[in-house]
Amino acid sequence: MLAAGQAVAYEDMVTQPTGLHGSVGLGVGIKPEYAGAKDSETRLRPAVSLFYGDTLFLTGMMAGAHLFRHRTSQGLAISAGPLLALRGGRKESDSAALAGLGDINRSLDAGGFVRLRMGGWQARADVRKSVSNGGGTTVNLSAGRGWRVVEKLHLRASIDATWASSDHMNTYYGVDAVQSANSGLRQYQADAGFKSVGMNIMADRAISREWAGFASLRYMRLVGDAADSPIVADVGSRNQVTATVGIKYRF
Repeated sequence: MLAAGQAVAYEDMVTQPTGLHGSVGLGVGIKPEYAGAKDSETRLRPAVSLFYGDTLFLTGMMAGAHLFRHRTSQGLAISAGPLLALRGGRKESDSAALAGLGDINRSLDAGGFVRLRMGGWQARADVRKSVSNGGGTTVNLSAGRGWRVVEKLHLRASIDATWASSDHMNTYYGVDAVQSANSGLRQYQADAGFKSVGMNIMADRAISREWAGFASLRYMRLVGDAADSPIVADVGSRNQVTATVGIKYRF
């Protein structure tokens, strides 16, 4: 859910030449108990998107800066820069299916991004490497389009795919000998490769100049070695659905 929310804010950044601007809000949503779970949980989630000028941004659990900018003669806007982000962890207590697998701590990720934008179309790629808990490296690719349906209603649809290193895959989807003995799941070692594909639909509905409602629906399917993991294939699900609705204050 946080990933989807970050994508909305990151791609819909309202550029202003100076000053702090953005939105803060609160949403309620359903999401899988863990990445690959078959059961869902309901939680309240903050929705934070802050920007300083048209360079610095803080969206959800991701911060970065647009340090390179270029616009081609055809009108294609290109920007790139560094990223810092917090990657979510996992606790045994999150789901009965995780009993015996141990906890995975949150990690600090460092990396960078490239964004392409023309009209309502956007595409981006970002690379993130864990620098705190050995959670490996991920590469996310996405493309989408936004449009105004009516005066106060804005929609965006996008598709995405994520590649992960073997360290990342085994941290989140592998089962070693000790975990197998404690959990009863078969041992499993995952290789690097694409771990998921997904699609998002997001909506913003203006209530007043400062207030707006928002909603998002995301479907993700785990693929490759992530989908074949016993954490997913035996006690979970390859199909992951997240939905959120909330309200935010814009400034």
